[in-house]
Amino acid sequence: MLIERLPAAQYLCQQFADFEVGFSARPDGNLIMTLSKDAGERIACRVVRLEEQRNQELLTSLVSRIRRDLATEYGPLQEQDADHFKEEVPLQNFYETAAPLRQRRIVKAGAKLRAMANAGA
Repeated sequence: MLIERLPAAQYLCQQFADFEVGFSARPDGNLIMTLSKDAGERIACRVVRLEEQRNQELLTSLVSRIRRDLATEYGPLQEQDADHFKEEVPLQNFYETAAPLRQRRIVKAGAKLRAMANAGA
């Protein structure tokens, strides 16, 4: 199956329609996504983890992080990009289990960090 036909790849192509989007597969199932401009100038390169390909929430978060990074790096900040800086940032937290692999858990950083900051003040 072509990578571009995978649901996650189609979604990413739609989200970054103003770029040329290319994909290459890694042996571990992750994808490498490359964003380029018209002249072939590579703008960004990101790994799309297998978990992100299968989970809509993680995939949406990836798109938001990439858009935020692009706005930061290639500013000036446009008004439509400001929302990417106001969103809660999901942080990945790993807990050890008895199994050989660790399970991932998503935590929301905004409220928890603000509460911790206020407790120390």
